[in-house]
Amino acid sequence: MNIHLDYASGQSYSQYFESFGIKVSGGGEKRIKVAFREKNNSRAYASFSLPKEKAEQLAHAILAASAGIEQPIEFAFEEFRTKVAAA
Repeated sequence: MNIHLDYASGQSYSQYFESFGIKVSGGGEKRIKVAFREKNNSRAYASFSLPKEKAEQLAHAILAASAGIEQPIEFAFEEFRTKVAAA
């Protein structure tokens, strides 16, 4: 699996995971977290979290693509960061 990030600054980064585990958590919470961790004592780690309703859309899109639907399935959402001010 290849992880590739393009940053707003114009920089980019790629990491190839050869042997990895996947952990999906947060079933009782408002967000679902998906984490990928490379095995064999590697420090390589990638994760993302989505609101439950968007995680459901992603799961349905993955299942549809796995079933052979060739047309890309796209969806979007906006999520605003909560700003924390130090006192």
